[in-house]
Amino acid sequence: MKSILAVIFICCCQVAFAYPYRIYTAPDGAIVKNILTNEVIGRTPVEVDVSNTEAGSTFGISMYRHENVAIKIFTVMPSAENNFTVSGPDVATMALPGKAPLNVMNDSNAAAVHIDLRPFLSEPAHQPIQ
Repeated sequence: MKSILAVIFICCCQVAFAYPYRIYTAPDGAIVKNILTNEVIGRTPVEVDVSNTEAGSTFGISMYRHENVAIKIFTVMPSAENNFTVSGPDVATMALPGKAPLNVMNDSNAAAVHIDLRPFLSEPAHQPIQ
């Protein structure tokens, strides 16, 4: 009886696999938070565990005097449009219009994403102290 229940459990339950992914920002020290669970993961550079669920793949990045950005790390499924190739994870960024990050570089081979955060436009120009 126990073996039958174990087989039913294995066949009917969905498994969520997780893989590590590094988030780097310029400047360093931005706070990374899981958007759906509201869990603060840490400050960049940070390693996150990305799963194939909504709660495990969407992160918010915020830093003082910089625009907030959200990223979603997902795996592109093989289809006829991409010639049924299996590719590494891809990154989608979400921000308010005109507030997007300056640059987003996804390195799926190294399992890392590099994000250049956009400073506020009202930021004064840096002038050296004389």
